[in-house]
Amino acid sequence: MTIDELKELKPRIERLNELRAQIAEIEGRDMLSDADFSRRFLPFSSTTWSKLQSGTYGGGFETISQRLDDAIADVEGRLPNLESAAATRRTFRRTTLARAVLAALSAAREGLDDRRVVVVLAPTGGGKTAIRDYLASRNAVCVEGRQAWRNSYRAFCLDVARAAGRKLPSTMAEFRIEEEMLAALRAKPRVLYIDEANTMSAQCANAIKLIVNETECCVVIAAIPELWDRFLAGSVQEAAQLVNRCQPILRAPKISAADAKLFLSPKALSVSGAAQKVAAAANAFGGYRTVLAIDAALSECDAPGEDDLDAALAKQRNNLAAAGLGAMKTEY
Repeated sequence: MTIDELKELKPRIERLNELRAQIAEIEGRDMLSDADFSRRFLPFSSTTWSKLQSGTYGGGFETISQRLDDAIADVEGRLPNLESAAATRRTFRRTTLARAVLAALSAAREGLDDRRVVVVLAPTGGGKTAIRDYLASRNAVCVEGRQAWRNSYRAFCLDVARAAGRKLPSTMAEFRIEEEMLAALRAKPRVLYIDEANTMSAQCANAIKLIVNETECCVVIAAIPELWDRFLAGSVQEAAQLVNRCQPILRAPKISAADAKLFLSPKALSVSGAAQKVAAAANAFGGYRTVLAIDAALSECDAPGEDDLDAALAKQRNNLAAAGLGAMKTEY
């Protein structure tokens, strides 16, 4: 490569270094190493990247020039997602359930006796989606259950493979879909998060067992407790084999005052007894959505007091009752 060609590459290299610094800032780091930056963002090795920066690269100009242009376009296109993921990590509240899930995942990654399945059971509003979003920001593969899973092994494997990045046609043979799913999960072992797993069938349980047996992935299954219990009762043999690969099953505890405090602003917490009352209301109806709604209402007040808190609690209770959900509990 000539000196003039190396000079022509310099603006591209400088742009990539600007992007590298921007990524480090987004992720709250001092800087990404050459190895880390190359592995995550560049279509060539860290050795090539080092030589480009030092001006000692000796390969073909046209090829590396195109690769640099492609890398710049790719990184620029990924910045919004990186910013969104970083924001999710910053705002993630480590509730009692969230801490338990992360601890179980840590144990699952150790692979003791292949217990790499974590089951998370919580009612609607219990924090499952927040945990999913946090794990997604850490590069988990996330897939949402659907009715087709109830009687289709093929549908489950196709959805997981697509979530893992394989663009597969629906007409592909089932065994090929299964192989593509496993190949995608083997290529980059990580967490597979199955949300709304209430539609799981015995066939889905078999697929999850296969994933645990044939890949290094950890699998998180999130479901509503009553529907998970129904799955266990309806797929006894398959469920028993799946449970044998699980960490201790996590059933969400009641939302505590300490949990509620994680979501309440200083303005809301200035009201005497707010955390305890809001936690009790959240357990009676709505879960963390109730906590957030009450916090928003109190945040609109200049100097909220107990009357404002009581009004916000009553509004949440009455809204759900008006929606036809019946009489709500009032022990708070």
